[in-house]
Amino acid sequence: MLISESSTIVILLAACVGLLAMGVMLIFRLLARLSSIECLMAQNNSPSEATAVQQNSSETLQGGAFEAFLNEEPSRRKLSKSEQFAGYRRWRQENGLNWSNS
Repeated sequence: MLISESSTIVILLAACVGLLAMGVMLIFRLLARLSSIECLMAQNNSPSEATAVQQNSSETLQGGAFEAFLNEEPSRRKLSKSEQFAGYRRWRQENGLNWSNS
């Protein structure tokens, strides 16, 4: 029994529509999960807690973390730039401000 071209096209179109419908359903499920995660995050983070973390961070100080590094010990300002930056890299490593702590 031979399958005609028109029935082949109908079968392929039905398969494409089915896959497209599955894709749309997956997208809606992901969006629903994302919105629930956003709600959980909004409930857990109170505004006072977020501002306290921002104010305590040395990254948000005027001049940034490098300025905080220099202000900790005034003698660091007298060092050459290369020595300042080497010390700054060690300071960031010790304080856990680097992306990787390796």
